[in-house]
Amino acid sequence: MKARLAILTMAAALGASACGISADDAPRDIPAGQQSPLGVNSDSGAGASVGTARIYLLLPDEPGGSLHLTSVARDVLDSPERVLTALFAGPNAAESNAQYRTAIPTGTTLHSAVLRGGTLRVDVSEELLQLSGEALVGAVAQIVFTGSELSGVRSVRIVVDGVDQQWPAGNGELRSTALTVYDYPGLVPSAQPSYPAIPSPTEPE
Repeated sequence: MKARLAILTMAAALGASACGISADDAPRDIPAGQQSPLGVNSDSGAGASVGTARIYLLLPDEPGGSLHLTSVARDVLDSPERVLTALFAGPNAAESNAQYRTAIPTGTTLHSAVLRGGTLRVDVSEELLQLSGEALVGAVAQIVFTGSELSGVRSVRIVVDGVDQQWPAGNGELRSTALTVYDYPGLVPSAQPSYPAIPSPTEPE
């Protein structure tokens, strides 16, 4: 009986170990074909749409409709240089598939971004001057809104290769002063719900 009991106990132990996941004695490499990303966006160039920094892209109200500004996240340091460089990279692949767009021309580069007295001075390359009309308004608004997301920024002044320029506000009027988000009303959808008008009080009879 003792010999039979010992055999049964050994068999049960072997069966239990076969069903479990054994631990490795030392670290080992995982074959490339078995590796998978751990929640990291694999899109290159424009960066991942995660993080606390925000940039502004353009999105149509409906397919083929007018464009409005909308913010998306970027996993970059919350500094003017990093955030604006992420903006100039444009939408990543996932955002492009979701119809996000940018009016900022490809190849636009940031020379510098300096905050002084509440005004962020953004020096960019000359590609921005290739735009006109609604495209220029959209590109300038993207820079102004993105810059205004940064701590301490109240207005944004955009210069090209160190030279001051006039830029259109939302109504098309050229401005030579620093710009604020209030110069572009209507480009960002209002989060305030529509309420019915308050009825006028009735006159007593």
